[in-house]
Amino acid sequence: MSAAILLSVASPTSARNVVAEDSHGITVAVMQGNGAALERIGNSAGTERFAARAGYHRTRGEIPQSNRWADTCIADAAVIAEKSQGVMYLCRSLRAGNRLLEGDIQGWAADMQKVHALYQQYVAPSLRAGEEVSAITAPNFNAFSRWPRSATLAAPAPPGFRLPLSSKAGVPVVRGKIQGGADGKQRNIDSDFIIDTGATRSHVSRKAAQAMGLAVTDGFAIDNTLPDQPVAIGLAAPVDVQLGDLHFRNVSFTVTDQIQFNIIGLDLLYQLGPLLLRRGELQLLEALPAGTCKRPLAVTSALWGGQYSLRLPMRIGKRDELVLLDTGTDVTLEASGVNLATYPQTSLVERRRWTMHGRQAIRYAEATAPVTFNGRTVTLQIQVSDQPATVFPISWKVGFGLSNDYDYYVDVAAGRGCLAPRTAE
Repeated sequence: MSAAILLSVASPTSARNVVAEDSHGITVAVMQGNGAALERIGNSAGTERFAARAGYHRTRGEIPQSNRWADTCIADAAVIAEKSQGVMYLCRSLRAGNRLLEGDIQGWAADMQKVHALYQQYVAPSLRAGEEVSAITAPNFNAFSRWPRSATLAAPAPPGFRLPLSSKAGVPVVRGKIQGGADGKQRNIDSDFIIDTGATRSHVSRKAAQAMGLAVTDGFAIDNTLPDQPVAIGLAAPVDVQLGDLHFRNVSFTVTDQIQFNIIGLDLLYQLGPLLLRRGELQLLEALPAGTCKRPLAVTSALWGGQYSLRLPMRIGKRDELVLLDTGTDVTLEASGVNLATYPQTSLVERRRWTMHGRQAIRYAEATAPVTFNGRTVTLQIQVSDQPATVFPISWKVGFGLSNDYDYYVDVAAGRGCLAPRTAE
């Protein structure tokens, strides 16, 4: 079976940006971290098995294994010979996304130019007038064709290393320095960074980039969470980042006009291996403690590496959910994409919160529910919001609001992580 391209509109209001879903369901399975579906497709006899296996390992955070299957797919004679080129499109997209996740921005840009060519010839003709897959059409890949590899550690991080954090704002904040730069300028700038497991890439505001004299190359990506308010994302020229004794070289921060604070995202946390994040400190571990994380987390992402997110399996009420692990927010547990029309107006809470679209008023209702995770069942406070859902029709996330009672274990590179009862510091 060739991977014929079908059209799936992301939401009723997103007339422009759409999800071009393949006939096997691989695109959506990767996007939703559905490893079981990808494993089933990967056991089939058709060429789609290669793309499914590459996608399966992506959802487990196993990027080297995903690369192996994507490369096997791209070199396969039957895949090359397919008239529709649907499987080739999937495999090249996954390989490009993996390069981006590994910091190989130059390789990502080169691969995405090939994906763009396949998209133009085989996918775009199937879309309705005015519709597009903006992750492919919006970026200026040629502008990043000579970009250096991003975010490498100057020396291996030693297990046991501790990094002091502040949690006064309800989220983990580390003091660090932005130094040097590929442009030859001598920078040594103190900065606070939020440790944000909900951010795919590390970030600085455009105002901060300008103040540091950092050149910003626009056209890196676009965020379409709100279809009528797309957010353009640029990439700042590489600089070094010092966090205590940890030295990262050639960090390429994303830049937007909307987010006004600086963030350490998964691209840097990926380099640190297993770690423990809790109120007051980040500690590097030799390995996640045996038996602590009882179930593997799932990774959700777009084929091309965007929206790479860690999701914890939780049972909320009577439903099994994959819940975004987002230490960049102070909430305990939040559900987005809920219609609040049936809730009494007097029960709704309104507060202002930083989002990809700047500081906005957020409405939510409060509730409690039994929640089972990592072998424990507790009753948690939940915020139910009408903010746009991402990935799932109802999108759940757990923030740093549980840090009084739970430690956050994360190994981004191994696709592992969980919340466990807090231990003595």
